[in-house]
Amino acid sequence: MRVEVMPVVPAELLDPAWDFYTESFGDLAVLAVNRHLLYRHEFDELMEDDRAEKYLVLDDDGTVVGMAAMTTNLEAVSLISPDYFRHHWPELYAEKRIFYVLFVGAKKGGSGSGVFVELLTALYRPIGAANGKVFVDICTYNEEQLRLPRMIGVILTRISGKAVPTRMDAQSFWLYEFPNNEKP
Repeated sequence: MRVEVMPVVPAELLDPAWDFYTESFGDLAVLAVNRHLLYRHEFDELMEDDRAEKYLVLDDDGTVVGMAAMTTNLEAVSLISPDYFRHHWPELYAEKRIFYVLFVGAKKGGSGSGVFVELLTALYRPIGAANGKVFVDICTYNEEQLRLPRMIGVILTRISGKAVPTRMDAQSFWLYEFPNNEKP
């Protein structure tokens, strides 16, 4: 297994990367209200956008078993507010020491063993070198069912010596029903 970091994913890896991505994150289409899954054209654009580093984990056969994307160019991420980060951490923002992880995924099962830890280790290297901060968007399902924030914190603490998680923001979706308006 090897982690390859690249600004642009080569054409021959686009389809295997897409297959991995949809297999890894496809369930979020029905588990999260917000759309967490990129459309194919958005995925291809991201894979070609050199403003975000792509991390691909390939097994010995060259099969994609893990993938992540991360950037310090917050304008490259359409659904976050660079103004928020600029306001709260102006120095870090100006120095491009705020890292945003767009996604991290590891193959489920035996061939994915250790992949998530390898990805987080690779992602941490530039963050640690820059003495930066990293931000991740985690949906409620991944937080409550998979306890992803806690797991990431444990792994990053092992890698870095100490990682302190802080909830930055939350968005909730509310449904209003009108039972008295139902017609017989």
